[in-house]
Amino acid sequence: MRARLVLGLLVTLACTVPLTACSTVEGLAHDALRSSDGSNGTETAPCPRDDVPAPEQADPTPEQTPAPTLDPAVASQVGTALRQVRALPSVAEATQTTTNTPSSTPDPTCSTRWVTANHFASRFTVTMDPDATPSEAGAVPTTMATELAWTGVDLTLTVPAGEGHIASTLHYDGTFDQQIPESTSTAVAEGLATLAATPHVTGLEATIPYTMRVDYGSLVIGVDSEDQGVLDRVRAVIDTTAFADTTLHGSFGNGAKP
Repeated sequence: MRARLVLGLLVTLACTVPLTACSTVEGLAHDALRSSDGSNGTETAPCPRDDVPAPEQADPTPEQTPAPTLDPAVASQVGTALRQVRALPSVAEATQTTTNTPSSTPDPTCSTRWVTANHFASRFTVTMDPDATPSEAGAVPTTMATELAWTGVDLTLTVPAGEGHIASTLHYDGTFDQQIPESTSTAVAEGLATLAATPHVTGLEATIPYTMRVDYGSLVIGVDSEDQGVLDRVRAVIDTTAFADTTLHGSFGNGAKP
């Protein structure tokens, strides 16, 4: 019986991205645990005793339980995307970090047996040159999307302050399971560049959601004046950009939303 229990735990821990594959593997593990030698599958392996600690309470045994790793195919895509981004014009710096947030829950067929699921995520952080053009900034998410097919990737893209404009930060959250047209990413970067050069604008940050619907994203914009004429002029500039219909947040004068 102990041999079958070890098999079940190893199969469960081997589940990595894509996570949808875990349910099938876990099902096979459960079948192995439920069946005894020569049985028809109706017998059930005994559960561990009820004083077995949860995974986070048990003594660590790294030599027996290797740390889970990202699926090799996905890891290869991530590495290729990073190299491609670093080679783009006006990219000053590009880094990538992969994290895993495992969670453990009781096996529904046995409350004292624990099932561990791994939740991987990858974040790209890219800083452009201050004088990068919108087309150069827009090339970053478009290039990443040609290499990736995973919603677990987020991008933070920053254009530092330069002559005639403030800094801007753009987030693409979970959008990289689809192609991102260059026309779309350039229009988004162009909108931020326009607002970054608009008088009285003091802060600028935008988020594009996983649907790639810019109007479903958000725009956080700071303005240093309470004058209604100034606010109206900033609003008029927003209306000329890709963010015309985007949910706005901001610190317009008294802190009210624009």
